[in-house]
Amino acid sequence: MKNQIGNSLAVILALVLGIGCTQSAPAQTFKRVNVKGGVALVQIAAGGASVWARANNGNPYILKGKQFVLANSINLSQIAVGGGNALQADAVWGLDYSDNIYSATRSGSTWVFSKVPGALGLIAVGPGYHDNCHPYEVWGLDISSQIFRYNFCGKTFDQVPGSLISLAVGGGDMWGTNSNGAIFRFNFATGSFDQLPGTLTQITVGPNGLWGLFDTQIYEFYDNIQNFSQLPGVLVDLHAGGDGVWGLTSSGQIFRLEPSTSTFVQIPGILARISVGSGGGVWGINGAKEAYWFSTP
Repeated sequence: MKNQIGNSLAVILALVLGIGCTQSAPAQTFKRVNVKGGVALVQIAAGGASVWARANNGNPYILKGKQFVLANSINLSQIAVGGGNALQADAVWGLDYSDNIYSATRSGSTWVFSKVPGALGLIAVGPGYHDNCHPYEVWGLDISSQIFRYNFCGKTFDQVPGSLISLAVGGGDMWGTNSNGAIFRFNFATGSFDQLPGTLTQITVGPNGLWGLFDTQIYEFYDNIQNFSQLPGVLVDLHAGGDGVWGLTSSGQIFRLEPSTSTFVQIPGILARISVGSGGGVWGINGAKEAYWFSTP
């Protein structure tokens, strides 16, 4: 992929060294958060108004007070949370190991996971800004890489033309990549996907933009040029949200994008997984499958 800054000496040096401007910020650390019963976690999903987790046995947990508590005894293969804010609850969706789809609603002090028609292998949730039938953007892919968008008015998943293997929802936008790494952005005016220049192996979107990885190289999308520019650094995992852009190295080191310098700053700690909310904070799971929350005292 061609980029605007790839030939600069600073970027080349940063790529050789790993991450540019990587001084740590000791006051900013990840702190462990308890899970009731001490169960191991395999996924954390931070939204705009809530934080959820999925246990090793598939049970969904929700952050309540200072610990994660069991929300339901259903066994899920994935949980997706998003679209919430100070005035609106997050949409909470899940898939089970048979690709069945579930939508979660609160009933008193408990959570009910109701089955929704259809079958998906991947689901993504984010805020919806475009019409009354989509107060949230809920998208999914089936096992054949076909694309679906949930219609809250018709209560069904409507198929959208195209084929993708990854989805990224955020800031009211919808992006994806196909099996060749080609990048697509959903055009809400036409109801179809427009291809953009470049190739990515991972894509992530937040309210302030789009970022991606090509192998371990980092790229940011610039609307004014409708193209991607390379950022200094080397990462293997990248996630964006309202709480910033965060990534992990192959050894689990944690980095946060500093927007003023377009460089990644190292944060103390080691994580195996990371989740960035749009208000719910930044969370992670370590190698022992324990939950951690980013604290800024």
